[in-house]
Amino acid sequence: MVEASPGSEAVRLEGISKAFGSFKALDNVSVALRYGEIHALVGENGAGKSTLMNVLYGILQPSAGRMLVGGQDVGSHWSTRDAIAHQIGMIHQHFSLVMEHSVLDNIVMPTLKWTDLAPKWGQYRERFSELSAQFGFDLSPDTLVGKLSVGQRQQVEILKMLYQGAKILILDEPTAVLTPQQSDRLLEMLLQFRDRGYAVVIITHKLEHALDLADHITVLRNGRQIATVAKGEGTIADIARMMVSQEVNTTQRRSRSAMGKVVLDMDNVSLDVDGVALLDKISLQVREGEILGVAGVAGNGQSELAETIIGLQSTTAGSISIYGKELGTTSVEARRRGGIAIIPEDRHAHAVVGEMDIASNFIMGHEGEPQFSRRGILNRKNIAEFAKHCIAEFDVRTRSAETKLEFLSGGNQQKVVIGRELSANPRLIIAHEPARGLDFAATAYIRQRLVQAAEAGAGVLLISSDLDELMELSTRVVVLYCGRAVGTVDADAYDPQHFGSLMAGAEAA
Repeated sequence: MVEASPGSEAVRLEGISKAFGSFKALDNVSVALRYGEIHALVGENGAGKSTLMNVLYGILQPSAGRMLVGGQDVGSHWSTRDAIAHQIGMIHQHFSLVMEHSVLDNIVMPTLKWTDLAPKWGQYRERFSELSAQFGFDLSPDTLVGKLSVGQRQQVEILKMLYQGAKILILDEPTAVLTPQQSDRLLEMLLQFRDRGYAVVIITHKLEHALDLADHITVLRNGRQIATVAKGEGTIADIARMMVSQEVNTTQRRSRSAMGKVVLDMDNVSLDVDGVALLDKISLQVREGEILGVAGVAGNGQSELAETIIGLQSTTAGSISIYGKELGTTSVEARRRGGIAIIPEDRHAHAVVGEMDIASNFIMGHEGEPQFSRRGILNRKNIAEFAKHCIAEFDVRTRSAETKLEFLSGGNQQKVVIGRELSANPRLIIAHEPARGLDFAATAYIRQRLVQAAEAGAGVLLISSDLDELMELSTRVVVLYCGRAVGTVDADAYDPQHFGSLMAGAEAA
């Protein structure tokens, strides 16, 4: 057990370095964490934030440096088991939950031993109820995790840490997959933990969250510690300049005068699944040179909208046309050949294969094109040249096109997706949460490429839960609620109160 009095030092990392072969992911980083404080780690993708916390949590062994927990040197054989025993908990960006098991199962199972032949579920349930009441969680212990929202699953992960007795809480990109309302609830909860004397570490790309919440902010860049600043000592612009090694340009919204012909026309499109209306008489148009935004609380038809356009779901009513030609029942492959590109919401599930190399991911879905294959035999030379061009064109930070994609940072993985989709010169781009979870520089780069694509004449349908992103890029924003388009708002006339009412289904434009 560690001493957890407010203000006392929880953890000290001194001169931590971590190398993977010749690549140095961390280079002499020193950070101190205190109880009763929130400490934010910020930096670009690949800066070393998660690596540093994985060292603290015992997932990785440092190449150099030392760690002190509660003032005691933990030595060189530190493991995750040791971290948990020293009251350290960590929630990764991608949750570690078993969807087919209940909330209580997921919380308790990591603590069970092989000798627990007769688990005391009554005691476990009582402890669960105590923690839920103490911190204001509203979860049923018997609900299957697979039936929970993303925000509720994150609550399960937090409860799992608390159940194990954690006093030092590490959260990696905690708001990346949450709606604005869920994010606000989580941030309030983190402040509650701080006020109760917990040491909280957040890894985040959202600088406004870091500045609002954190007592100290440590900036990492290329594995090195650039600075640690106390609350009130820096602005968003100051922190952003420390994070990036180059000037980041902001994007400019497209003007309506630059728009051309109608690219996408959806006319009274409905989608019913098992008697449930997932889309209800959706009508919208996207023109050449336009970025049309789509907003809504997660689960109100955004995914289904994208899937019907690309052909993954068949509409039950209405029509979808590209340049006046109705798509009907054409296949996904035919739609992609016809000029529709998609940047899906979850790149890991639908856009890339981490175990394959970068070059293979760049041609995924285009393997049959003449430049890449002939009679089923891949042209490795052309593929390598294409990948080399895309790496340079889309600023993918890698040593080789033969590198497995899983070894790239999230921002560079997304650049591979963007590069593949935009290299086909699409007429319509469906961009679903294109910058979710990415750092400051990668986000600016992705947004800039979407604007450039619109300037080149493509129509862009931008589906995003980031309202700042929608208002920055879009000329108009369609709001979805329960599968219906309840209003269309001009970005120039954005009124937060009216917009929030539309998202909540309280009114229609």
